[in-house]
Amino acid sequence: MKSYAAASYVLGIVIVILSTIIPQTRAQFGVVRDKGAIKDLLLKHQAEVAAATSAEISANGEANVDQAFLSPQDAADMEEVILKAGQDEQTLELIARMKAEMGQEVKELGREPSEEILRGMKLALDEMKMLEYLFARDPKQAVVEMEKDGMIGDDKKKLKEYKKNPDLLRDETNKGLYFSFISLAVAGGYL
Repeated sequence: MKSYAAASYVLGIVIVILSTIIPQTRAQFGVVRDKGAIKDLLLKHQAEVAAATSAEISANGEANVDQAFLSPQDAADMEEVILKAGQDEQTLELIARMKAEMGQEVKELGREPSEEILRGMKLALDEMKMLEYLFARDPKQAVVEMEKDGMIGDDKKKLKEYKKNPDLLRDETNKGLYFSFISLAVAGGYL
């Protein structure tokens, strides 16, 4: 899973870079799905994963108990992000560029099992929620905690900038998580 999260993160960074280099374009994809349809699709995919893994029993005879990793609330929250992304012109432009410039990478990511894609999407969404919670409580302390956890890196200039303006760190981190989520949603066929 870590390799998929890393690949998704790198894909998000590339998208951000491409958005500053490539001239803007207009694009529209497919049909916007009705509210509830994506949630149902997410839960259906999870049910398929659960059905496929329920027959699998580990060598010691224990069944896999982590089949329902995606709650109905998780699916509803993921659907909300996907629906908003499908209405956001900038996100649609980035998806178009991503498909045009990195089509092979997106296809490769899409070949991963549905479970891995769904888990990656849930992880990105959970991290976006946690980021908002952390920064809502105490933005300056959030910077300190993220620095302690090694999430900022070694760039002293950037760290100074983040300490001066914690919202910058929140926004940059959230942008990376959002594009990780979106790239996985595209690869999974949800966008």
